Amino acid sequence: MNLRKLVGNFSVAVLAQGVAFLLNLLITLVMPKVLGITEFSYWQLFIFYSSYVGFFHFGINDGVYLVEGGKDRNVIEKKSVFSQFIFSAVTQTVLALGIIAVALISPMNDERLFVVIATSIYMIINNLALYLGYVFQAMNETKLFSYSMILDRLVFLIPLLILLFSRYTYFEPYVIFTVAAALVRLLFCLWFSRDFLTAGLEKIRSIIQISFKSISIGVKLMLANIASMLILGVARFIIDAVWGIQTFGKLSLSLSMVTFFLSFVTQASMVLFPALRQSGEAQVSRFYTIARDLLGVLFPLVYVLYFPLVWILGLWLPDYKDSLIYFAFLLPICVFDSKMNITSTTLFKVRRNETTLLRINLVTVCFSIIGSLIGGYLLHSVYFIIAIMVIAIAGRSIFSEWYLTRAFRAPKTKIVYGEVVLTLAFIALATFTSTPIAIVSYLGLYGIFIALFKGTLKTLHRGLKSSLSHTRG
Repeated sequence: MNLRKLVGNFSVAVLAQGVAFLLNLLITLVMPKVLGITEFSYWQLFIFYSSYVGFFHFGINDGVYLVEGGKDRNVIEKKSVFSQFIFSAVTQTVLALGIIAVALISPMNDERLFVVIATSIYMIINNLALYLGYVFQAMNETKLFSYSMILDRLVFLIPLLILLFSRYTYFEPYVIFTVAAALVRLLFCLWFSRDFLTAGLEKIRSIIQISFKSISIGVKLMLANIASMLILGVARFIIDAVWGIQTFGKLSLSLSMVTFFLSFVTQASMVLFPALRQSGEAQVSRFYTIARDLLGVLFPLVYVLYFPLVWILGLWLPDYKDSLIYFAFLLPICVFDSKMNITSTTLFKVRRNETTLLRINLVTVCFSIIGSLIGGYLLHSVYFIIAIMVIAIAGRSIFSEWYLTRAFRAPKTKIVYGEVVLTLAFIALATFTSTPIAIVSYLGLYGIFIALFKGTLKTLHRGLKSSLSHTRG
């Protein structure tokens, strides 16, 4: 693994998330205050729908990513990659027109119709930009992908500030400028892949054949990713259907804060994949063991951030107090889903175990669907649905960790039991005690946790030093 390049790529990814953080801060703190609950909820509905547009490339992006992963720009087959890009552009356009046609004849209000049409247009632009972004990642040129994300956010930031400072209270312009920013990102990616665009096209029959081959390879990973998103998405669909757009919007505010943290972690796993793909089995196994234990120790500290964050948000957004109560139950998702993304999901892809990842995610989403249906239609409890989401994601992470520990024949660890205990303690303290007592009690429990795994921390420290010396050598 080239440590210098890895650190450089990760630094740019962190910068991209820094820009995204500032934008999300505006969206989270200012937009709901300007738009009001109903208009903000429709904005969240667009964000929700647009997060699933990746389903409609049917895995071609992931297939190219997996097949070409680890190849340099001067080695990768440009003609084949560009031909598949054109295939994707045509299929995306046809699908988008079909979705719009169905929406126009469906009985829905004007706001939902606008959201569906905007999402369909966004689907074409976003999926094509992602296709090229995946190619950049496959070639270990992740800086270009990060720069495209920074450009997207900055282009959206300017009209966002204008709309917010003018206190524009309708959600539609915010959606339009989101789509426009994605278009600028696509143009950026096209410019930096112009050597692919001039490589020529395969014959139509060959284009179809190689595209379907990439789809057959990538569809499992795509479905695994979609299933992962559906663990949370199914619950949001049911909450929208049972309790309406306002409850959906309030829950989405808390979920948007969780999603921001997870998007940062996704950037980290994006940087790790091509680097690990070029590494040997022993180095990958060493990385897994260190990452598993290090994240297990560090991530429970995220719970401490809950208390000052909720206090600030409560002062600023008093109308969203319900959402902040949900946040205490949703925050464990950050811990377990982040660990899943960095260690398990990344290493399943490196090992080409997409089928295993898909099976794990499908079982988890089925559990989430059944639990959410029971919570929505039988128990009529939002909290039961949230509990199901957390249990599903935590269970998936724990099982994946157990599976990979066996696959790599890595040393077993009991840190995960401490993570579960700290999570349950945090939820109980945040729900039933005052903030000062909760903070002091949780920090005390975390101190006990560190003391119990003192030996593991020493081993972890030695492993980190050894890995750094191997990398430099």
